[in-house]
Amino acid sequence: MTRREFITRSAAGTALTVAAGDTVHAATPSKLPATQSSPYPDLGSHWPLFEKLSGRCKPSMSFLEDRYSDPVAWAEEARATLLADFHYQPAPCNPNPELVETVDRGDFIRERLLINTTPDIRLPVYVLIPKDAPKPAPAIVCLHDHGGFYFWGKEKVVGVEPENPALTAFKETYYSGRSIADELATRGFVVIVSDMLHWGDRAMYLEDDPARIRNRTLDVTQDDVNAFNARSWAHEELMSRTALACGATWSGINVWDDQRVTDYLLTRTEVDPERVGCCGLSLGSVRSIFLGAIHPHVRASVAVCWMAEYQPMVRNNVRNGIGFTKLVPGLYNDLDWPDVGGLHVPGHLMTINGLQDQLYPLDAARAATSKLERIFEKAGVPQNYSSVYFDGPHEFNATMQDKAFEWLGEKLV
Repeated sequence: MTRREFITRSAAGTALTVAAGDTVHAATPSKLPATQSSPYPDLGSHWPLFEKLSGRCKPSMSFLEDRYSDPVAWAEEARATLLADFHYQPAPCNPNPELVETVDRGDFIRERLLINTTPDIRLPVYVLIPKDAPKPAPAIVCLHDHGGFYFWGKEKVVGVEPENPALTAFKETYYSGRSIADELATRGFVVIVSDMLHWGDRAMYLEDDPARIRNRTLDVTQDDVNAFNARSWAHEELMSRTALACGATWSGINVWDDQRVTDYLLTRTEVDPERVGCCGLSLGSVRSIFLGAIHPHVRASVAVCWMAEYQPMVRNNVRNGIGFTKLVPGLYNDLDWPDVGGLHVPGHLMTINGLQDQLYPLDAARAATSKLERIFEKAGVPQNYSSVYFDGPHEFNATMQDKAFEWLGEKLV
C-alpha cells in the first residue's frame, strides 16, 4: 500500500494516519477530512465558542512585549514558565549506560546502548561515531518524526540492515530515501538517536502480539505495519489522558527524555560539549525547538516543517497537526510557538517550512517566522536565525538536508 493509499483508508473503520503529521478521523463518502482549505470548521456548531477562546489567547510573555528588554532575564522567566507547564520533573539519576551492540558501518561506528533518563525509564539509543573526524567532534541529537508511523522510531533516521521494505518506503517518502543520522555521521558529527515513548522499542505492545511484531522482524508485512500504526494512533488520546490523570503531560515526558539523552551525549569523550546541535522533521522539529529552547548546551537547532503560530491553526488544523505529543496545557496564553523558538537566543536556529505543507496554514508559518526574525533582532543577534522555505510538501528531502547539515557545520565550528 502506498502512502497516499494509506492516508485515504480507514484504519479498522475508525481512524487513519496523516502523512508525517498527527492524525485525522476516517472520511465517510459524504464528508472529506478537513484541511486548511475546508470551508467548514472542524468543530461545527462548537466553533463560535472556541473562536472566541482562541481570540483571547495572547502570548503575554513574548519577548516582543514592551516590558521585556533584556533577553537573558526574559529567557529565564519564560523558560521557567515552559518547564512548569510540562508538569513533569522526575528525580535525577545516573544514565548507567550499557553497551549492547557495536557495528562497523564503514565511515562510522554504530553503538546501540541502553540508558536511564529517569529512575523508572531505561531507553534504547544509537550513537554514531565518525572514524576520521578529529576528536572531540561536534555532535547532533537527531530526533525522529511522528508520521503516524509508530512501528519504528530511531530506525526512521538510522540505517539498520536488513531494512524492512515498509520502513524503506517511509524513508523514500519523507527523507529522499536517506537515513539522516547516517548522513550526519559521514559529515563528521557524532550523532545520538533515541526512541520516543510510543515508538519503536518503546511502542505499545499487547500480550497477544506475535513475536514478529514484538521483535519487528523481516517477516512483518505492510498489513502488519498498517494495523500496528492504526492501533497506536487509536491509543494516543488514552496515552495523553492517562498522563494527565497521573499529574504529567506526554509532551513533558518527551522533552525530559530528550534532555537526558543530550546529557548522556555530553559525557562521551568523542564529543565537544561546546559544539552540540539538534535537528528533526515534523514532531522531530517540535522536539528540536523544545530541546534548543531548554538545554543550555544546544547551540544550534534545525526545525523542519513545524514552525507556525498556533492561533490561526485552531479552526481546521488541530486534528491534522497539533497532536497529543505537542500539547502543553496553558502555555499558549504565555508563549506562542515562535516565542518558544525565540528561547534559542543567543544560540542559533534554522526553521525550514514547505510551501505546500498542509499541516498548517502558510499564513501561520509566515507569521511565525516573521515573529522569530523580530525576536532575534530585538535580542541583538539577527544573524543567528535563518528562515528557509522550500516549494514542497511535509518532508525533509535531500536538498533540504544538504542545506541544513551545511548550516549546522558552519554554526558548530
